[in-house]
Amino acid sequence: MEPHTGPGTGPHRRDISVVQLICRAYGLSDASEITLEHIHRYVAERRRVEERTHHLRDRFRPSIPRQRAADDAA
Repeated sequence: MEPHTGPGTGPHRRDISVVQLICRAYGLSDASEITLEHIHRYVAERRRVEERTHHLRDRFRPSIPRQRAADDAA
């Protein structure tokens, strides 16, 4: 599986697979316990989190005014 690429780029960062994330999220002991329902639920929850994060990021993005060029009228 693809390693999870999220925050944490320091020297102690560990790549965590999606399987490990699903196991941790639902308290499963290993990958053999993952069902299709776990996968669908995990994907749906991640989508909701991403949508919420995107919405908040747009909402709180600072409005930085454009710098004026030397020939712009004041």
